[in-house]
Amino acid sequence: MIKLTVAIALSCMLAGVARADNNKAKADELFKRAKKLLAEHKYAEACAKFEQSNELDPAIGAELNIGRCYEEWNKLAHAYHAYVEAERQAKAANDPRAAKIHELVASVEPKVPRLVIHLPAGVDPTTVSVSIDGQPVPSSDLGNPQLVDAGPKQIDYAAGSVKKQKLVPVESGGSAEVTLDVPAQVAETKPVKGDEGDQGEKPDKVEPVHVETESPGRGQRIAGIAVGGAGIVGIGVASYLALSARSNYNNALTADCMGMKNNCDPAGLTATHDARSRANIATVVGAIGIAAVAGGVVLYLLAPDAATSEHAFYVVPTSNGLAFGGRL
Repeated sequence: MIKLTVAIALSCMLAGVARADNNKAKADELFKRAKKLLAEHKYAEACAKFEQSNELDPAIGAELNIGRCYEEWNKLAHAYHAYVEAERQAKAANDPRAAKIHELVASVEPKVPRLVIHLPAGVDPTTVSVSIDGQPVPSSDLGNPQLVDAGPKQIDYAAGSVKKQKLVPVESGGSAEVTLDVPAQVAETKPVKGDEGDQGEKPDKVEPVHVETESPGRGQRIAGIAVGGAGIVGIGVASYLALSARSNYNNALTADCMGMKNNCDPAGLTATHDARSRANIATVVGAIGIAAVAGGVVLYLLAPDAATSEHAFYVVPTSNGLAFGGRL
């Protein structure tokens, strides 16, 4: 019985060693391919293979090569996180490279773009879920700079049943701030009690405040031009993204998929996925641009005339806020 137990234990140990050797061999092969691709400036494929190699055989050197690949690709947030992980491993292992790795971290960190996401005053951060390019942002990090790669950042956010999306451009080495369009919770207004002896509540006694405007339609026409202009810019950005995505997709099919969509290697899958994501972003930006142009035209055409507007609008204060009225 003892001999059988020993034999089983030895078999398990040998199987584990064989599996580790097999993983190391695969990792070495992936590493060699990644270095070749990096030399050819095929960053998407190279970085993906460096990461696959690191998954099979984790090592400080593997993390450093991941960081170098992303740094050359100008995806500095990815590079920074890889260098930080390499430094953590080096310190834990008392590796003499730790000081040099720290210099890499310190060199890249100031150049990483930042994106700050704000919520309107009165909004509880724990009631809003936010993600940047599909990566969740903890509620405690809202209002703090998030390290991101340069380029258009897709922000998805939800509050209750309301789900919205916003595209924010972030330049290399720069920073951007955005406030999400989330309605603040409106506190209940308590009824105003009457004086002693009054029974019940007193209704608000208000008078409309008429606002005279010299040219009632001027502001609306300016807004229409601004909205339409922003829409035209959005359509231009969408066109550029779509053309770039199509070019990258076709290049990936030729280089890594043998011209067939269902015959892609891992690098091809990564490249075609990135191209499709960029195409989806282009679709969203284009739709927003078209809607903005249409909205600008409508605003401009429906702007009121001074000759037909005696009073452009009026404002009435109430216990719940302000009421607006009038005619255009």
